[in-house]
Amino acid sequence: MTTESIPERIRRLWAQHTRRDDAPPVARGPKAVTRGADADGVDEARVLLDRLGGEIWAGDVAEVETSDPAFWKASSFTLSYSVACVALAQTTDARGSFTFTILFLEPHQSADVIIIEGDMERSARVFLGVRGPEALRAELAGYRENFLKSPKQEERYSVATDGLGDWTAYQVRGTGHLWVVHGHSDMVPLSAASDVGVAYRDASFYYGPSLATAGWGLRVLEFGGFGHAFQVESLPLGAISIWRRERPVLTK
Repeated sequence: MTTESIPERIRRLWAQHTRRDDAPPVARGPKAVTRGADADGVDEARVLLDRLGGEIWAGDVAEVETSDPAFWKASSFTLSYSVACVALAQTTDARGSFTFTILFLEPHQSADVIIIEGDMERSARVFLGVRGPEALRAELAGYRENFLKSPKQEERYSVATDGLGDWTAYQVRGTGHLWVVHGHSDMVPLSAASDVGVAYRDASFYYGPSLATAGWGLRVLEFGGFGHAFQVESLPLGAISIWRRERPVLTK
């Protein structure tokens, strides 16, 4: 990152998005997603987006306060990323459905994804992630299947890819859907833009002695037959803000 001011940095990212000749046209507004019945009747993703100022569109800029600029190859604690695609994920368990937002970022930035999720605003988390190699996805997917068979609430694994060391699996979600709400990303299958979306599942791992103190995680996202593994920094909801492009005025 440079020492340019925040408005200058945001304008530069907006301009970069506008200049992409190979990008498909951005929809005028977010797509309406029809989800299934939800026992608790709460759209958690919507609540958190409202807290952040409303809908996020492709072309908006997400600004994140990191705790470790060196990891992101930055000289500033304030990181800025142009959003390429906004997706909604919904998972289901015995308690009902849970929704969260996944922002897939424009390529050639220091990060690839931002996940915004939580059931309570004060404990909501922002996960800033960089995509790992296919070998990492395959290794973590194997641990995911192993963890599904384990009676334990947590299971520790030694991750060999890139010598990442010991990580603890703590969450697996296997029944869900993912929809593209706005924009496009090569990380997401085109079928995710359909009305029914695509099947979604994930697995999460944390680094360190406990989940409560963990600042870093690994997450496998699998949707529509595709999958990616991300190393993520876990941050509070207050660490992210959104700079929104001017919204087009709809005319009759």
